[in-house]
Amino acid sequence: MQDVLFDLINGMAGSSPVLDDVMLFAAGPLIYLLFAAAGIVSLLAMRKQGRTTNVWMAGQVGAALLLGFLVNRVLRMMAFHERPFQTRTVNQLVQHEPGVSFPSNHATAAITVALVVGIFVSALWGWLLALPALLVAFSRVYVGVHWPSDIIMGGLVGIVATVLVWWAAKLLLRRRSGAEEIDDLADITAVLPRVPAAEETVVLPKVRS
Repeated sequence: MQDVLFDLINGMAGSSPVLDDVMLFAAGPLIYLLFAAAGIVSLLAMRKQGRTTNVWMAGQVGAALLLGFLVNRVLRMMAFHERPFQTRTVNQLVQHEPGVSFPSNHATAAITVALVVGIFVSALWGWLLALPALLVAFSRVYVGVHWPSDIIMGGLVGIVATVLVWWAAKLLLRRRSGAEEIDDLADITAVLPRVPAAEETVVLPKVRS
C-alpha cells in the first residue's frame, strides 16, 4: 500500500513543468511563507490583547512546536525506514541527504503552525493556513524525499502535540483560577462576624430592670 500510494503521487513528477515548479516551491520556500503569515496574523491579534494573554499564547505555540519536534526526534532514533530514493527508483526533483525520513519534520511544522493559529488566534485563519500546510506536506512526497507514512505520522504528531499543550494549558488555568477562588473565599470569611458553634456557651449582657 505504501509503495502504491507513493507511486501514485511521485509518479506525477516530471509530467508537467508547471506542476513541478509549484511542488518545488511548496517543498521548499512555502513553509517559510507559512511561518511568516502565521506570525503576522498572531502579531495583529496580540495588539488587541494584554501582555499576560500574549505571553501565555506565545508560550503555548512554542510548547506545541517544541513537543512536536521532540517526539519526531525520538521516533527518528528508532529508524523505522530510510528515504525513498535510498531503497528504490524515484522521480527525485530535489537533492536531499540520505537518512531516516520517518516522521516528516516539514509536515509536523506546517500542520502545527496552522493548527495553533486556528486554536489560539483565529479559526478562520487556521483553516486558510491549513491549505498551504497540506500542500507543503503533499509536496514532500511529490518531489521524492518522503514516504506517505512520513507525512501522515508527521501531521499526527503535530495535531497531538498541539491538542496536548492546549489541554494542559486549560487544566493549569482551571486549577489556578480555583486556587484564586479559595484565597478570595478565605479573605471574605476572615472579615465576617464569627458565628459561635452549637456547643459554645453564649454569654448575654445583663439587662437592668
